[in-house]
Amino acid sequence: MTSPTAVGSGRRVEDLRLGFIGHGRHARANLYPALGLAGARLTSIATRHEDAAQAAAALHGARHGHGDHRRMLAQDALDAVFVSVAPEDQAAVTEDCLRAGAHVFVEKPLGLDEADARRVAATAERCGRHVMVGFMKRHAPLYRRLAELAADEEQFGRVVSFHGFFAFAPWTDTLRDDTYLKFGAVHILDLIRGLFGEIAEVTGFRNSRDADISMALTLRCANGVVGNLTLAGVPAWSREQEELTVTGTRGFVRADNLTALVHRQVPGAVEGPAPAEAWQGLTEQTVLTHSVNSPASGGSQDLYLRGFAGEVSHFLDALRLDTVPVGSARDNVATMALCDAVLDLPHI
Repeated sequence: MTSPTAVGSGRRVEDLRLGFIGHGRHARANLYPALGLAGARLTSIATRHEDAAQAAAALHGARHGHGDHRRMLAQDALDAVFVSVAPEDQAAVTEDCLRAGAHVFVEKPLGLDEADARRVAATAERCGRHVMVGFMKRHAPLYRRLAELAADEEQFGRVVSFHGFFAFAPWTDTLRDDTYLKFGAVHILDLIRGLFGEIAEVTGFRNSRDADISMALTLRCANGVVGNLTLAGVPAWSREQEELTVTGTRGFVRADNLTALVHRQVPGAVEGPAPAEAWQGLTEQTVLTHSVNSPASGGSQDLYLRGFAGEVSHFLDALRLDTVPVGSARDNVATMALCDAVLDLPHI
């Protein structure tokens, strides 16, 4: 087996030897285009069939197409591999890449439960390679701005609570709580961890019926922040809906569908009420920021706003600089443990 070249030392993105395993709908719509926006060049693509792999390689300008990802890993001396395959296969394929000496960007879920996630994290640490899980919401501009505002304690005060809502229509009549959570709503659970830290306690109820999913959760973070999440997967939400409001002692910030942010703060001391005379004048300020509505941007705008462009660029920068990416395999263990905890809640 040929050894991968060393990463780090500020290498240029275009000089990284990158492979891609998978050529499904999500990969074609989001990850391959995001790699192009980042200026990356693919060395190899692997799919289940040789002809399809060579066609994909020709389409994306890769040098090699392989009908077996293990052959690609053995022959092509890759620095890193992007993995987007069937959810039940992603943990095993990721471990194949790690054992071959490659760093890995892998779509969620990485493992189907906490035990799977722990095994992959241990493999990454044993092999001395980085893994980044594709939780793109952490890299969406809206949530990055929300995090900046909420972290400014002098202006925003101490964060005390949050309220979130996430809903979309079931994509299959065989959808159940576990697949809804781990293949979809896991993004929101991971985002909450990324914004507020580790979750110390989860309570709530599930009242799903067949493919109609409904969950109401209350979460207590280890740092004292508390909040609730309403999660739904029902036909009523044929247009995906995503909202998050964060309350601090001096203001609040509300994120709406990845495109609009409302931020309000009140005057006064960080931990005290507004001055008594504040009501006598125009002392409060509410700021609305939103994305540019530009039809000329095409599909690229969606890749940026939803976080796909940001997550891919972050992973490539981590490779170039030899740093640990956000959303590592070890970090993923806590997200999958949170999913398991939600699925242990009573069903009424």
